[in-house]
Amino acid sequence: MMGSRRMEITIVSAEDLPDIRLLGWMKVYTVVSVNGSIRATNVDREGGTNPRWNSSFVYAIDEWDLRCRGLDVVVELFCERTLGDKFIGEVRIPVKNLFEMGLKSHIILCYSVSSTCCGRLLILYYFEDKCPKRSEANGGGGGRDGDAL
Repeated sequence: MMGSRRMEITIVSAEDLPDIRLLGWMKVYTVVSVNGSIRATNVDREGGTNPRWNSSFVYAIDEWDLRCRGLDVVVELFCERTLGDKFIGEVRIPVKNLFEMGLKSHIILCYSVSSTCCGRLLILYYFEDKCPKRSEANGGGGGRDGDAL
């Protein structure tokens, strides 16, 4: 039976985002989703059009999703505003493509941000070695289950 792997995505920073504020300083955050699990970075209040987060998120990915399914890491970028946050753009990264590049990124990867002329998102990723299903890890059952991913 196929197990799952832990995938860690680190949202490092963004560069050259368009300045969508008419007044004031851009305060940017990201919303990261994988397979329905949604997380968000803190708001960078100092970087303006070149925000930095260095925020890491961990997701459990089924082996089948790594090899067969079109599962994406979706990173949406927003500018925090008093009268409602404004969408800047997004990046879609196929999980399968990351996995096929290797278990770990040895350099920061750069992706173009949609809806921008030159915005870029920088990330790192890491896949843990395969985690067996709980029944396999416990010798077929009968033992105490470990923490679920």
